[in-house]
Amino acid sequence: MGWIKFNDISRFKEPGIFGGWLLGIFLLGGLLWYGTQGARAGAMIRSVNMVLEARDDPRRLEAPLFPRLTPEQGRWFSLNGSNGRAVVFSIITNGTFVPFAAMISPDGKVEELVPLTGNSIRMADRLSPEIMAIYVRRIEAVEFRDASRREKK
Repeated sequence: MGWIKFNDISRFKEPGIFGGWLLGIFLLGGLLWYGTQGARAGAMIRSVNMVLEARDDPRRLEAPLFPRLTPEQGRWFSLNGSNGRAVVFSIITNGTFVPFAAMISPDGKVEELVPLTGNSIRMADRLSPEIMAIYVRRIEAVEFRDASRREKK
């Protein structure tokens, strides 16, 4: 019954407090990340729609598509007034995020990649067609997989 003495317990006190503090920060960060998804999606919709309006593009993002099984492919949205979809994603090149919106037709093919910033417009010309084709194929593959899952239901 005398395995742990009082002096032994006191040396775990400070690391325990520090570990609890760290766990609390991660828990709070996770809750904030999860709790603000709707607000972040709304801000993204407004930003992308402003860019589309400035380009005189009639398409508009309508609502986020939740839940996505592949968040690494970007954030997916439905398009207003059509069965098409859009995905907003970033390519990282030369240490810079280059955001694009891929407009997807109802049959699951990428119709157009829309650069969303001035930097995206400049970098789109410098990106190799092979890199852009890789992103297009990935997006179309995710859309095909999701379409086949929707048909099974």
